[in-house]
Amino acid sequence: MHELPSSFNTDLLAKCNRGLADWIDFCDHWLNEGFGKRIEESSSSSFPHWYATNNYLLEVIFHRRMVTYPCRTLIPSKADAFFIPYYGGLEALEYLYGEKKHLRDTQGASLINWLKQNATEMWSRYNGADHFMVLGRTSWDFFRQNESSWGTKLLQQPELASVTALVLEKMPWKAAVQEAVPYPTSFHPPSHAALQEWMHKVRNINRTALFSFVGAPRPGKPGDIRMELIEQCNASARCTFTDCTGISWISCGKNPQVVHSAFMDADFCLQPRGDTPTRRSDFDSMIAGCIPIFFDKDSAYTQYKWYLPGDSESYSIFIDERDIQRGMKVEDTLKKFTQEQIVSLRERVICLLPNIVYLNVSSPGEVSDIQDAFNLSVNGMAEKVNSWK
Repeated sequence: MHELPSSFNTDLLAKCNRGLADWIDFCDHWLNEGFGKRIEESSSSSFPHWYATNNYLLEVIFHRRMVTYPCRTLIPSKADAFFIPYYGGLEALEYLYGEKKHLRDTQGASLINWLKQNATEMWSRYNGADHFMVLGRTSWDFFRQNESSWGTKLLQQPELASVTALVLEKMPWKAAVQEAVPYPTSFHPPSHAALQEWMHKVRNINRTALFSFVGAPRPGKPGDIRMELIEQCNASARCTFTDCTGISWISCGKNPQVVHSAFMDADFCLQPRGDTPTRRSDFDSMIAGCIPIFFDKDSAYTQYKWYLPGDSESYSIFIDERDIQRGMKVEDTLKKFTQEQIVSLRERVICLLPNIVYLNVSSPGEVSDIQDAFNLSVNGMAEKVNSWK
């Protein structure tokens, strides 16, 4: 792991109170090793080990874990791969909303200069191909196409063309230099035993709904199927809809119990596209033992190859969103599944939980035999580099 100056990472946390963007205060989010503020036990007796985790703090979670990672070497010449502890997603706030907005095409320039000047031998050995960094945003935030489009040009910098970016959502056609990692949920058990206890809970809970949807309509988005799914859900006695529109969004975004309680009550969970093909909700539903229904293959199947099995039908249902637009009823598809098939699908989802959670552990030895999302990410990166070499 390169020892970058703190200006590239931890100094950004000191600007949490509207210092990066004048309307964003994320000071509570970087508490507890990046997991965020602990949800009080008094209000979460059914949800132990839960935190108000923000996606953007994935960079902090990885950095803190990497410091004590048992396979980390302090001798650069012995390293198979190099981690760059750069909080690029947090820094992007300045370029997207703050004082550096006019410089957004230059994000990453100072990082490149530092690597060239201070890690010359290791950086030039393979032109950065054995390096990787973690960004707590989707890749779309770092690929600005023209003057009027969204994003910075961090991942378009020529010097970073060979560096692998671990992002929440990748552009599938750029798989050579991007890998998608699971969205961090609010559940961060401290041990394998605590994880097993939760898996037992969601395996045996009584579910009263066939399917559910948690979210809000996107009326201004062409081709969006959310309104149709909401209407189908409201028309069914076997579906529950949790409305996250307007002021209700606060409950959905700030109170994970609201979301997970809805997911834990249903066998299947509707997961249409969000602002991009993936959603954090994809993983929230799986944490609750709810079988995800995807409507776009880029929502999961082309994304998380290190964490989810290739036989997607073993843990999820796929309904093409074009079929929904043509009038297909979700309930008609779900009614064809027997109880035995539902139990089998749910069990596969539950068995995937160790792959998609980020454990809250303090001792390196405690995680050596546990393959959580962090460990699978580092292992996948190491295998990728060794295979390339």
